[in-house]
Amino acid sequence: MVLSGYIKSLVTPLQAKKDKRKLLYDTMIVKNPYVQSALNSKVNRIVANRKRYESVSHRFVNPGLRWYHVGIFHDLEAMQDFSRYLGNGQSLKYKTTIKPKGRGPFASFEAGAIDAIKIQGLDKIQDWSIGGTLYTIELYNGEGYSKYHNMNSPYLFAGTQHYTKGKYDKDGHFNPELVSSQIGAALLLRELLKVG
Repeated sequence: MVLSGYIKSLVTPLQAKKDKRKLLYDTMIVKNPYVQSALNSKVNRIVANRKRYESVSHRFVNPGLRWYHVGIFHDLEAMQDFSRYLGNGQSLKYKTTIKPKGRGPFASFEAGAIDAIKIQGLDKIQDWSIGGTLYTIELYNGEGYSKYHNMNSPYLFAGTQHYTKGKYDKDGHFNPELVSSQIGAALLLRELLKVG
């Protein structure tokens, strides 16, 4: 008993956050056939654009940052629209007006994606384990769900039994009744890892 308590105390709060997300990932199930169908469609589109995502991820020396990470962020932030900025989904043609503000305009999706990855520090991340990846993806969107509302982020777990309702409808404004219509990053990651 004493030894197990000591070992638990060695787990850092950051590692505990990663471990929690990994446990949720390991136990998640797709909510319904509609979600599975939408998930399959999204994954197929990400895979079809693998070369574009590789052209972004290969610009960085970080071996853990993979093409499918770029594809996941692209889906979550811009619904895989190549005319939109990876950092927040706004048009590449104009300077961004929401966080991160003042970025762009950009000549291409790739130029904007490289900028967003640098701004968010994704090129510096070392832990790309499942738990580390999910925690990094959550940080990209913000920790508000877990920090202020004691709930799993829909950015990660929408479409699974680990998320029901509650969503930020804009920066800093949480609506407890709003339901995310996105497919969460965890489901996308699981399916894309099967592809490689």
